[in-house]
Amino acid sequence: MKPNSFIMLATSALLIASFAGMSRALAIESSVIRVPEDYSRIQQAIDEADPGDVVQVASGTYSENLKIRKPLKLIGEGPDKTVISKSGTVVSVNAGDVEIRGFSVQDGTYGIFLYYSKDVLLRNNDMSNNTWNFGIWGSSVSHFVHDIDSSNMVDGKPMYYWVNEDGKHVSKDAGYVALINCANVTAEDLSLTSNEQGVLLVNTKESIIRNVTMSGNDVGIDLRMSSNNTITLNSLIAINWLSIYLTSSNNNTFTENTIRKGDYGISSKHSNGNTIYHNNFIDNKVQQYQVNSSNKWDDGAQGNYWSDYNGTDTNGDGVGDTLVPHSGVDYHPLMNIYDTLPPIAHAGEDQTVFENASVNFNASASTDNIGIDSYFWDFGDGSVGADVTAKHVYTVAGNYTVTLTVEDVAGNTATHAITVIVVKTPEPLEWMIVIAGVGVGATAFVATIFWKRRSIRRRKGDKS
Repeated sequence: MKPNSFIMLATSALLIASFAGMSRALAIESSVIRVPEDYSRIQQAIDEADPGDVVQVASGTYSENLKIRKPLKLIGEGPDKTVISKSGTVVSVNAGDVEIRGFSVQDGTYGIFLYYSKDVLLRNNDMSNNTWNFGIWGSSVSHFVHDIDSSNMVDGKPMYYWVNEDGKHVSKDAGYVALINCANVTAEDLSLTSNEQGVLLVNTKESIIRNVTMSGNDVGIDLRMSSNNTITLNSLIAINWLSIYLTSSNNNTFTENTIRKGDYGISSKHSNGNTIYHNNFIDNKVQQYQVNSSNKWDDGAQGNYWSDYNGTDTNGDGVGDTLVPHSGVDYHPLMNIYDTLPPIAHAGEDQTVFENASVNFNASASTDNIGIDSYFWDFGDGSVGADVTAKHVYTVAGNYTVTLTVEDVAGNTATHAITVIVVKTPEPLEWMIVIAGVGVGATAFVATIFWKRRSIRRRKGDKS
């Protein structure tokens, strides 16, 4: 073969190979699938999508349960426009490299649930009115490393899902807290409800969870592969499954927490060296459960309060001496609830009322980490009341200081005072002036003035 012919053949082969490579590249480029233009249902589009495709969902309400088992992007037009609403798990993800953006996810058992997934990105999603708005589960650290920022909301409160953070403080507006590969983080003075976990720590150390109220979660405080953290002064009420859960977590301290009316109070698996004392375990179905764990349940002299402890205190030091170790772990069970936090009393706002009118008072905004046991009202005129709500009638005009005193189950008290200004009941003409001043028709106002003046003239003998 001539040299020139060989060169031409080689060039042709290279061109063919180049075109073939371009064809393969085009074949794996992402496609955009539109709902409802291409498919009427979102799950149909997900099923037909190739890995890496984009499923673009138009505004509207979709009644579906979505299962994502491949890498893709699921994009809505915003939580105020694109709604997915369905009982059960609304959106479940069991894949890596998934992006979900711009949806309202509501009315399910779970809103969005990540199950053994990796590298999921969530942006601008609003999860609301689900039994558990957001859920996550896995067995290794990689199953919890995701990109989830505070543009995601749970029942109107932002999520704080932090990865690789150090020395930060969680904002008090948090609706969900997860600390993954973190250190020296503080989360305190929060109220966390209706998620799979209230607080999740994975491979996190030397952090503080303090004075957080959790209720209605499936798991309250969830520690996995985490060590040397301090969990204190938290209140976990009616947690559906595991109030405090430790797995492969060592040398953490749990003190002055109240765990009440949950399924399991505290559960530990393969977790050792944790110190657990001055906590209150009240009316949980299972107070404590442990597997392959060895922990310390006292501070050397005092352990925990257990509502099901029926032993006696023979020497009167407040620590049970019989029927120990209680629950197989606590050699120093407390006889009484341990609580150093006083309640917060709230009697409502100042009021201005008429004499001889019924005045309503409401103390339901008062709070306590364990529970308020009694309410006492001093109405400021020698009368008192004793309930969360009360009614009272003031018969004499004047200024009255109303004082509410609340007491918790441990005997701690708090007070809050408001002022009630009692004014005389107006005369008929004055009534109409008051009414006219707040916008009631001028005709009634003029007619009343005419009636009042005519009555005066008649008393004077004027016949006009």
